[in-house]
Amino acid sequence: MQTLPSRNPSQPGVQSAARLTSAEIRELIQAQGETQEWLFRSARQARQGAGVDPVTLRGVIEFSSFCQKNCNYCAMRASNQELERYRMTAKDLLAIAAEIQRAGIPIIFFQGGQDRASDPMLMEVIPEIRKRYDLEILLCLGERPRPIYEKFAELGANSYILKFEIGNPTLHQSVINTPLEWRVRCIRDLQALGYRVGTGNIVGMPGQTLDNLVEDIELIQELDTDFFSSSPFIPNANTPLEGADMGDVMTTLNIMAIYRLLKPQALIPTVSALEKILPDGQLMGLNAGANVMTINFTPNQQRDQYHIYSDRRFIVSYNHAIETVQRAGLPLLHPLAAA
Repeated sequence: MQTLPSRNPSQPGVQSAARLTSAEIRELIQAQGETQEWLFRSARQARQGAGVDPVTLRGVIEFSSFCQKNCNYCAMRASNQELERYRMTAKDLLAIAAEIQRAGIPIIFFQGGQDRASDPMLMEVIPEIRKRYDLEILLCLGERPRPIYEKFAELGANSYILKFEIGNPTLHQSVINTPLEWRVRCIRDLQALGYRVGTGNIVGMPGQTLDNLVEDIELIQELDTDFFSSSPFIPNANTPLEGADMGDVMTTLNIMAIYRLLKPQALIPTVSALEKILPDGQLMGLNAGANVMTINFTPNQQRDQYHIYSDRRFIVSYNHAIETVQRAGLPLLHPLAAA
């Protein structure tokens, strides 16, 4: 199996690395200076070599802030009594789907807390979108029983994002408050049902070590999903971790570049949390090998109540996304979106 060759920054780069050893992962996570420049250049070359330089845009609707989970880092955790909750209607979602279609964006992305009460509404909306619009349907709804995943797929959902967040079982349990094996089982169920599946990690979680980050990437290699993401940790008010430090952007970028080397053809987003911490963070993500940007179509009132990263998160607009892609010198996958 192909592995990464010797990391000499003077080398022009590599196209891919089908598998990395723990020692290689550890070294690349910590890359700085010329080695980091080499890593990012190699990631861009791998992306170009796989024919996935064009950036995919997707439009997200954050349709529910109810959640059954009690993750220590998230303000939407079930025990947070300070958060005003909302759940949008099928009519709301179909109206926004029309906006996404008009914008020339090919993917509608439904994201919400782990809210089982929203399932009937989504089961109404998904087939309607299939009838009315030419949109790929991407879901991010948390852990569900396999029959629910199966039903969504039958109705027309194409893809699903379920980040494992933390790949060390002990740390995962202490922060997510449920076993890692539950999350992995759901990912395997989604793969078996034919979804295009995305997963990924959070960088800089309190208590996380370099060894834990190596475990994250080893789990990524084991799961072999279709797309990956890495996000820097951002402390959130009304959570047990609200006083912690933010995650490191450069480490996050290194991990994104590693993901690109592992699977050159993958979709890898440059997430809004990068921009929240550092101006031009999303541009840096594209330069580290990313090829996806998510534009927020959630109405203002609900957007202000969706505290996934923080109550003052960075909101990605259509214009910001287009400008960032242009500054990276990359094409758009669907040129209509630039019209």
